[in-house]
Amino acid sequence: MISAEVTIENSEGIHIEPAELITREAEKYKASVHLKTEYMDVNAKSIINLVSASFRKGDVVTVVCDGPDEKKALKAIKKLLSSELEDR
Repeated sequence: MISAEVTIENSEGIHIEPAELITREAEKYKASVHLKTEYMDVNAKSIINLVSASFRKGDVVTVVCDGPDEKKALKAIKKLLSSELEDR
């Protein structure tokens, strides 16, 4: 299991469109991918969970990946969360 803290950079936070991009990327990996805060643990492979979490720009989350390709998964999800997802 590996993890890293990431700040959400998307200007609108994580709503349905960014959640779809994140979920689509997370589903490429065998590793589990979760976004954690002090108050919640969200499965990044679930659009509904991501949208329900109401992450906003500037929120700091811990991305936790566990599985055979966890390093690749962590790198990819960190890159997405650190970008402006509206431009994709």
